[in-house]
Amino acid sequence: MFRKPFSYGQNGKRFKGPEMIRKSLNYSRIDEEYSLMLRTAVEHLRTAGYNLKINNGKRKLRPRTLKGFVPDIRALNDSDEILVDIASDAPDIRKWRRFAYTDGVRLWIIAPRSSVDSVKTCVETFSIPAEVYSCNGTLKLKRVL
Repeated sequence: MFRKPFSYGQNGKRFKGPEMIRKSLNYSRIDEEYSLMLRTAVEHLRTAGYNLKINNGKRKLRPRTLKGFVPDIRALNDSDEILVDIASDAPDIRKWRRFAYTDGVRLWIIAPRSSVDSVKTCVETFSIPAEVYSCNGTLKLKRVL
């Protein structure tokens, strides 16, 4: 009989379920940037009156899988649905195309100021119908495309 391997923490305690995907306390620069952009998008959408599902590692609260991928944020309003993806170093074109071509859904891609030009180029090159936003380190979003 095949057994799944276990994941062990630093103190030797065995983790199960969602605890396996929790991040350690020493976040890198990329994780800090990601969490800042996530917080900015959440505040922006909440003030606009959207109900949010956020992918923060907790299974009950995260958005449902859509065409094989999980968005970072799923925002619902009475007449509108927005999927938000926070761009990382390697953009996932397949994921963006699947989200963008879903009926009745708008796609927002939020990128850090340093990589917003490359994300914009990818979106234009692959003709993905998405709105690209830049996050400049403060809690402000600026629409680029």
